[in-house]
Amino acid sequence: MFLLIAEFDASSLSKMYTIEMYLREVSTSLLPPFTSITHKSCESCEKSTDVEFVNVTLIAVVIDYLQRDKLLTFLEETAKGEADWEECVPYVKGTKRGKVYEDDDELPHGARVNSLLSDGESGGGKEMEMPIELDIEDEDEDEDGQLDEYLQSQYQSLQALKEAPEKDLVDLAGILGMHNLLNQPQYYNALKGRRQDDDSGISFDGVIRAPVQKVIPDEPENETNVEDCIERLEADDEGMKEVNINNMKRLSKERIRTLIKAACASKHIEKLSMANISISDSEARVFRMKTIFLKGLTELLESSPSLKILNIESNFITPEMLAKLLRATLKTQSLVEFKAENQRSSVLGNQIEMDMMLTVEENDSLLRVGVGFQSMEARHRVSEALERNYERCHAIKATGSEGPICIDYK
Repeated sequence: MFLLIAEFDASSLSKMYTIEMYLREVSTSLLPPFTSITHKSCESCEKSTDVEFVNVTLIAVVIDYLQRDKLLTFLEETAKGEADWEECVPYVKGTKRGKVYEDDDELPHGARVNSLLSDGESGGGKEMEMPIELDIEDEDEDEDGQLDEYLQSQYQSLQALKEAPEKDLVDLAGILGMHNLLNQPQYYNALKGRRQDDDSGISFDGVIRAPVQKVIPDEPENETNVEDCIERLEADDEGMKEVNINNMKRLSKERIRTLIKAACASKHIEKLSMANISISDSEARVFRMKTIFLKGLTELLESSPSLKILNIESNFITPEMLAKLLRATLKTQSLVEFKAENQRSSVLGNQIEMDMMLTVEENDSLLRVGVGFQSMEARHRVSEALERNYERCHAIKATGSEGPICIDYK
């Protein structure tokens, strides 16, 4: 390239603008970027009043205006006239400097390891203080030894299985859970650690026999004298601490309400069981019959500080009434066990469960709550609250003091 450097005054800028327009029309890849001077800049220079003459340095590449051959000749002569760069190490023909490349695939494994270890020496670098020792043969020997031990143990196991009696193999199959090879008595004998006998069979070809069914007698009917219980509760008998009327479905609603009213008057009753007697919300809440108010279970829980256990499972009480019954235990803080599962409505609902959960957390006496919570949060928080009550009970017993939740009951 030929660099034309000239200084022009303000009057010559218009001429240079014509040259610039011509250079823009030239289409060649050899033209580098150049500093352009627009017509507006020329006009701004002419209108300047502070300086009469403005010196502008224009760097442009002129190819078509000048002779291109002379330009190339000048560049070649200039390059030949310049001195070469000084080399730190003089060039010697046929001498190889640095590490000579060798393909690792063509070398054996031992040669590659030696080349890695002697990398510092061959390259003129720092030698390794602790060279790495690769004992490949010892690893192969260890693997071979472990393989031999494994094969030997497997061979001994096979020999032991061949020599073992079939009775022991039956026990082994039961322990491993191979129930498809055994009958039911053999499988359960193996799980329980019992010996195989002739009844169950001592071989895999044993005859399968139907087990003798155990006849379980029905539970006897509840023969509790309800009238006697009502009289003793009304008289506040000290020996009347437990009333059990479970499964007495023929008991009338009036007698159940009368029994609950008599239990409210007693100060010694500790356990009341009323499971599977078809009671509903009418027996649980305060009932009005003409001009007489009959007390319900809510009144019993609020007024009886001696009651420790209440069992009302398998009845027809609604979730709302269960929440009210559990809320009634907060007044006396004496109930220890509350059982109310298997009601007509199996799903309590999220709002009812949250209300019952908060009630259990506020109660300091409950140790067992028999309610089927569906929410994971309710189950977790209720279990934590009951655990805190257990710990409080143990702390009270450890100090020797007595509390309402530490009274032993059956």
